[in-house]
Amino acid sequence: MRIPLVGALAALLLLVSGCADGDDAGEDAPVSEDAASAETPVGADETSDGPADGPAESVQPSEAAAGTGRPAAGPDSEPDSVHVLVNKQNPLDPLDYTPDDLRHVDAPHEFEEAPLREEAAGAYEELHAAADEAGLELWATTAHRDYDFQQTLYEQRLFQDGAAAADRVSARPGHSEHQTGLAVDVADLQNRECYLRTCFGDTEQGRWLEVHAAEFGFIIRYPEGAEEITGFDYEPWHLRYVGEEAARAVTERGLTLEEYWDQPPAPDYENEYEPSTVD
Repeated sequence: MRIPLVGALAALLLLVSGCADGDDAGEDAPVSEDAASAETPVGADETSDGPADGPAESVQPSEAAAGTGRPAAGPDSEPDSVHVLVNKQNPLDPLDYTPDDLRHVDAPHEFEEAPLREEAAGAYEELHAAADEAGLELWATTAHRDYDFQQTLYEQRLFQDGAAAADRVSARPGHSEHQTGLAVDVADLQNRECYLRTCFGDTEQGRWLEVHAAEFGFIIRYPEGAEEITGFDYEPWHLRYVGEEAARAVTERGLTLEEYWDQPPAPDYENEYEPSTVD
């Protein structure tokens, strides 16, 4: 069973992030060396405390559809699709979905495991090789997480801080992009100040990803100024694989996936969360 290990890691992560005194790391806060050597890493669709500057100008869904061309195929309700839309209004079906083609990325990763789906893993390896050629250090921190891990992580936050705070900084199980095997959080391990924080977007790595991630099929899933659409604050470290065609279109047009696919905003969940009864 993995649950005891998951619980221990989640508790450690919450303890570390709780010491941040309002910093913007959320549940993606740095973990200790003991956690780094554990079986499964923790990352998140968690949020930061929002950018210091005002929101960037956003294109509404109707504008995205008019005059910018028809969106590439998607969204897709099938969880196996690279075009699956996962947010607070669109859970995975089934909720406990786990991809059957996960493999570890052949690129530097902070923890023992950094699994992605086959297509996304290959694309990430190409992205990393290009970043390395540009002289940039880039590490995968957390990639796929299963339903049980996300449930433990979310519920510990829920019991510690309450529902409103938990929903602000953590994805509920079944609503996490990391569960799809198409999302990866990245960092420069030499820059702990901006490790999974919004200032990562201002680093060399963050600026390079903003320009080049789409060439490899990835987008910055939670862009600055789009919190009321995506449901999460700006996360320049959170990459989502959608394939090169969709990634280039999203990036070039400055859209979120919701806008690109002409879907309604998803700032909140529809229902209250019912905690599991398992201790």
